[in-house]
Amino acid sequence: NEETSNLTEEKSGFDQTIGTEKNELGKMNGSAKAAELAEEIQRILGRLETDVEKYARLRVASAVLAQAIERYREKHQGPILRRTNDLFSRLTLGSFQGIRAEFVDQDTPVLVGVRPDGKETVGVEGMSDGTTDQLYLALRLASLETYLEANEPMPFIVDDILIKFDNERARVALQILAELSRKTQVIFFTHHRHLVELAEASMDSKILFK
Repeated sequence: NEETSNLTEEKSGFDQTIGTEKNELGKMNGSAKAAELAEEIQRILGRLETDVEKYARLRVASAVLAQAIERYREKHQGPILRRTNDLFSRLTLGSFQGIRAEFVDQDTPVLVGVRPDGKETVGVEGMSDGTTDQLYLALRLASLETYLEANEPMPFIVDDILIKFDNERARVALQILAELSRKTQVIFFTHHRHLVELAEASMDSKILFK
């Protein structure tokens, strides 16, 4: 019995030693895993820092390129666009300073109106019907004037293009048509008597009314 008791006590000691060693081993394994995780985190942070720097440089480069393109466009814009800007500004009574092309949906160019501050823009879908008509008229007139610079005069015939213009914008449009009549014949059809009266009251018109 005494021998059995001694063996049991010795076994208990071994069990305690094994338990202690297991605990230490567990701690060592945990520490190693933690060290590995810490190293992995540092590697990820390093890659993120590099990616963030690249992204920031690309964003800055993109902004600089966009500004350069815009400056080039403004400097080298064609005569039609320059004239359209002037006409559109006049027809909208200064509500817009002009137009410019912007790129959307896979670099598809679209025309937008530019507010007087030069920063705010309005797409055609955001314009009123009257303003859209004024933009269309400005483009048509600018194209025609450019054509007339190198070609024989051709009549410009319009039919009630001012029905969505208020009186002030209609008056300006009629004045612009009168200016065009110095270069070519302008024929304006309308069934609105007030437009005829507006033209007669505001200028010495060369427009033929029917």
